[in-house]
Amino acid sequence: MELDLTGIVFRISVMYLYSLALVRIAGKQSIGQLTAMDLVVTLIIGDLFDDVFWAEVPLLQGLVGFTTVILTHILVTYLTSRSKTLDRLVNSWARLLIKNGKLVPEGLQREWMRQETLQFEMRLKGEEHPREVKEARLEPEGQVSVLKTDFNKGVQKKDRSRLR
Repeated sequence: MELDLTGIVFRISVMYLYSLALVRIAGKQSIGQLTAMDLVVTLIIGDLFDDVFWAEVPLLQGLVGFTTVILTHILVTYLTSRSKTLDRLVNSWARLLIKNGKLVPEGLQREWMRQETLQFEMRLKGEEHPREVKEARLEPEGQVSVLKTDFNKGVQKKDRSRLR
């Protein structure tokens, strides 16, 4: 079945939005360093490249597909930069996991993260216990960021001048 160019634009747009929704549902841990939008674009373009490469899709249709994915990505990126509501729908935000040395169970639950996984991530950051952490968040790229409590921070440059 041969589709016209409008049909291709429609299918690619639907694939992009559908893939983005699936990645958002899957959660941040499943995508590592990529943002959800980056992963969707990578997957779609990778599959399109394969289809065009093996002549499963005519070249012109493949080029329209590539262009549609990129233009849709640019449009979504532009619109999310202008609208907080759309940004919240499309992009994930940093999720609070530890606050003032105490685990935030709602944050762990919303991110489908086990306490043991958080402790593993904290050990990679050099923190052994949640009580030593002022705040920890799961960032949009899937990494855990840790802010140490003031008494657990190392000597700062400004502190050295006080010691003299």
